[in-house]
Amino acid sequence: MKEEKFRKGQIVVLEGQYDDCLYYIRWGSVGVFVNYGKKNEEKLAELRADDYFGEMALLNRSSRSATVVSLEHGTILNRITENEFNEFLREKPARVMDIFRGLCHKLRAADRSYLEICKAVNDSVDAQVDGMDASTTYGFAQNDTLRAIHDDVHANEITKA
Repeated sequence: MKEEKFRKGQIVVLEGQYDDCLYYIRWGSVGVFVNYGKKNEEKLAELRADDYFGEMALLNRSSRSATVVSLEHGTILNRITENEFNEFLREKPARVMDIFRGLCHKLRAADRSYLEICKAVNDSVDAQVDGMDASTTYGFAQNDTLRAIHDDVHANEITKA
């Protein structure tokens, strides 16, 4: 495990790049961004000491889904490579369970966000459909993808009832 120090504004990982490690925040804070430095930049999260990031790219062996930037001068991170993580799995299973619990939390949050988006699309499609007659050729009701999402959300609402 290698300790690294970052100055404020320094990029730790870059969206789209591959890296075989995760980071544990020992001191300071980082921001997690998509489209960093672009007009449509969005800050997804702010992480502080005892948080970690990069576990999805490490476990999935995929490129980074976001850019992570140090928010404080002197932010200290532990860089844990895939080999070190495998060793960590054997030696500190309780700490690894914390990481997996965190992943589950992130997945649940993503599920909630997805369902909120589906509900918004459902409401939008319903509003469009209510204002249409059989001859209408525009709007969400004519978009097969949005209509399928609408139908899935509607089916789930009926199943829950």
